[in-house]
Amino acid sequence: MLLLYLPTGLIIQIVRHGEGHRSLALLMLLALTVSGVSTYMHIPSSHAPLGNLGLKYSDVVFGVFYPRFSIDYESSSKYWYNAEILKLLIERKPVCPTPYVDYSFEYPPFVGLLWYFSTCFSIVVTLRSESVPLHTGSFIYSVAELHFIVNAFFISLFLLLSVFFLYRLAITLTRELSFLSIAVWLVLPSTILYATYNWDVVCLALALGSLVALQRRKYFVSGALIGASIATKLMTASIAYTTSLYMLFREHKGERLRKLGLFLLGVSIFGIVPYVALLIISPRGFFDFIAHHSTWYCENCLYLLFVHDIFSYLHRALAIALATTLATTIAFLILAKRNIGDDSWFYKLLTLSILGAVLFNYVFSPQMVLLFSPLIMVFFTKISRATYIASDVANFLIMVFFFYDSDLRNFLNKSGVPVEVRFSPWTIDSPVQWLAAIRNILLLVIFVLELVKLATRKP
Repeated sequence: MLLLYLPTGLIIQIVRHGEGHRSLALLMLLALTVSGVSTYMHIPSSHAPLGNLGLKYSDVVFGVFYPRFSIDYESSSKYWYNAEILKLLIERKPVCPTPYVDYSFEYPPFVGLLWYFSTCFSIVVTLRSESVPLHTGSFIYSVAELHFIVNAFFISLFLLLSVFFLYRLAITLTRELSFLSIAVWLVLPSTILYATYNWDVVCLALALGSLVALQRRKYFVSGALIGASIATKLMTASIAYTTSLYMLFREHKGERLRKLGLFLLGVSIFGIVPYVALLIISPRGFFDFIAHHSTWYCENCLYLLFVHDIFSYLHRALAIALATTLATTIAFLILAKRNIGDDSWFYKLLTLSILGAVLFNYVFSPQMVLLFSPLIMVFFTKISRATYIASDVANFLIMVFFFYDSDLRNFLNKSGVPVEVRFSPWTIDSPVQWLAAIRNILLLVIFVLELVKLATRKP
């Protein structure tokens, strides 16, 4: 009930403010519906939609929770630093295992904080329930159910915030088709599937809030929000970088250092201090977090088309090279555009920065499109929006076919397509990776088109 009451109350308050706010209220109602559908799809107790496990899977439960809290030797030996805590949990003791400290956790600090709250709350509430399951596996299942609901609640609130901030940006900067563009983004298949799949929506909302604060000249708040976004997912560091250069070269000399200083102070406190605190509190957890990401394979990445070994160091080398090129290009564009009175180019450049950061990374999980998809739908051209919709469908199909890779290979093989019949959705010979390649190529086309248009735009 609480999941529905708070957002619904917010929507009612928006409607009461007058006719001009009803479009926003409708968008938020649509966002609430999307989050509800996404929550139902991924909640452990529901049946897999259409019997498809890919539509059921979520990182919140299946990707992170079950591998750590499953009662088996592999879980305790692979993830846990303090196996005694896991033993106490199995014995139904009211303990609250701490990520990074008691077990490894591969997500940044703000996600870790939410994770700690959701797992601790779910364990305590389940243990205090009058109908605590007797079987250990059933107990963990009940904890997973409540844990997902808690995360889905917070993610849903951040989806509403994303819509609110995006609408504020859209009506200020574009005014044309802002309602339609946001509505289309909300009903795209990837938005529905991945909204509560992971924590990318939280990262998105904080980044969009930072841009709204920047518009209102609240520089410390803007820096704090983008810092918190970085402490949720590292990718939005590209937005902080682009904004910092914009403020350095765009602002008048007398004000630039003060404004930039306030912005960077916010970034430092909320974006850097959490990682430093993690290092101090649990060095092992911090370095395992770094090792996890620095050694991860090429996940749906652009470079798999050229380097077929998913564990090749070349993927990381190419990612670093293109990230450096992207950073340099952004700097040159800001220098070239700094005297243009209209700021719309800056928001296009911000969109290119986060699109490039994700696209050129060696890890491109399907939910990561949520970090840039709403910006594309609001700030880019019609042809880019249409191209993105096609890429979004391909991105959605990655998870639809992921767990049916061997079945799809078998079908193609019988149809005369020479593919090896096995389960390997991560490698380039998989139809799943063909979908990822289509998505990546379409996004690359968007990136190049918008970059060329921005670079050649005359004052």
